[in-house]
Amino acid sequence: MTQPSTQSSTPPTRTAAIVLGAGLVTTGLVAGVYFCFAVAIMPALGHVDDRTFIDFLQQVNRSIENPVFFSCFFGAPILGVISIAQTRKLGTPETVRWVVIGVALAFVGMLITMGGNIPLNNKIDDAGAPAKVADPAKLREDVENTWIAWNIARTLFATAALATLTRATHLFARTTRAHRAA
Repeated sequence: MTQPSTQSSTPPTRTAAIVLGAGLVTTGLVAGVYFCFAVAIMPALGHVDDRTFIDFLQQVNRSIENPVFFSCFFGAPILGVISIAQTRKLGTPETVRWVVIGVALAFVGMLITMGGNIPLNNKIDDAGAPAKVADPAKLREDVENTWIAWNIARTLFATAALATLTRATHLFARTTRAHRAA
């Protein structure tokens, strides 16, 4: 009778690479959403009337709250923290440093979203039906430029997180290849 294997079927380095790669991809997807708002969506909305602006942002606020976006938005930092633990355990200190920096940058972007953009989104939502907003120009004035500034900031942090996690992924691959060759 054979004994069940006590070893995992997936080596720790492979699991760590998968988690790091998934963190990289989800971070990139979140950065891409922010980037699209910065370079296309908000500039396009600059050419529409106030009620259309309000209506569009209300629609986005409702549609972005979905499992796919949330899995990336919350998954990226969770995967990053798991990756820190895994790469630390595997003894790859240079990779760990870059992952820590990437996760810290992603957390800053997340905090900007939660402390800057979401309160402005809520202000737009709380205004009610766009057709019934008493002063749509004032609401837009109160929200638009500040929202854009916060979005640029979170885009920069998320993009920097993506770059550092890309570096971490490269270092991890190089380090694990060198260990296998030795």
